[in-house]
Amino acid sequence: MKGNKKVLVAIVLLLLISVTFTTLAIYRSTATAEGTVTAAKWKVKVNGTEVSTATLTATFTPATTNIGMNGKMAPGDIATATFEVDATESEVPIKVDSATVVEGTVPAGFEATVGEVTYDGTQKATVTVELTWTGVIGDNEEKDTADKAKQGTTITGVQVQLTVRQKLASDN
Repeated sequence: MKGNKKVLVAIVLLLLISVTFTTLAIYRSTATAEGTVTAAKWKVKVNGTEVSTATLTATFTPATTNIGMNGKMAPGDIATATFEVDATESEVPIKVDSATVVEGTVPAGFEATVGEVTYDGTQKATVTVELTWTGVIGDNEEKDTADKAKQGTTITGVQVQLTVRQKLASDN
């Protein structure tokens, strides 16, 4: 009887294992999905001209204080130039990342500095650059002579380089 019990237990175990393995199944489904996305458009204009990478030449207007005759600069005057950055045709927000005066394009006796960058909230920004005639009459004889040598000349070729990029959430 003991031997029969062992055989019976073995048969029951085999049946149990057989039933277990044949009733357990792995169900698997496979699907393929296809997604699309449209890349945002990037278009920036500076003073009305579309640019991708460019060095811009500034046209300065003398300020109304200490101004020379007929809208011309005098020693000690400041003239300003503005760059209107327009990205209204871009589909991402913009940030003027940097604005610098190109080294070597400002004549001796003058200083050029980039002022404030202002945004109007509609994908437009204004960058202001100031050109200062650093001398004033009476500095010293040598400086006065240098200032007199500039009289009647047109200051040209002051270059400003702007870098405009997409504004990120981390820029706030």
